[in-house]
Formats: sequence, structure tokens, C-alpha cells
Amino acid sequence: MDVIQECMKMISYGGDAKSLALLAIKQSRDGKHEEAAATMKKAEESLLKSHQAHTNLLSYDAENQDLHVTIFMVHAADHLNAAETVFVLAKEIVLLHEEVKQCLK
Repeated sequence: MDVIQECMKMISYGGDAKSLALLAIKQSRDGKHEEAAATMKKAEESLLKSHQAHTNLLSYDAENQDLHVTIFMVHAADHLNAAETVFVLAKEIVLLHEEVKQCLK
């Protein structure tokens, strides 16, 4: 297994997920609720890819028990955690924007 490659997947897909989730918040704030929903779906797909890379590392380590934690691995895990936090909060913010819009009608 190429550990660096899996870490890069975690970082890049996690970063994509976070950026997309933030974009969905803006779209929702601007009243583009269908676009926001589609963007959140893309964010979720990227987040799942980041999680898959993390799972690959965990599975490899469980099987081989020879991975040594590096600062790069910690950095990758941090990106995944940040992306997940932003994604969960973005889902709630998008819903709140939709609810406010309904109340203002």
C-alpha cells in the first residue's frame, strides 16, 4: 500500500468536501436551494472518498501492524476531521436557510 497516496486522497477529497459544503451554505443563503442540495451531494461523495482512504489505512494497519504514524498522516486525519465537521454543520445551516425562507413567505 502506498501510504502517502492514501494520505493525499484523504487531504484532497477532504478539502473538496469542505469547500463544497461551504459553497452550499452560500448557495442556500442566496436562495438557490436546489443548487445547494446538489452541491451537498457532491460534498458527501468527496467526504466518502476521503473516509475510504482512511479506512484503507486502518485496514492495512490492522492486518500488518507495521504503519508508523507520521506528521503527514496526522495532517491527513486533521483534514478529514475538519471536512466532516464542516459538512455536518453545513447540512444544518442549509436546512435553517430553507426553514427561514419558508417562514418569510
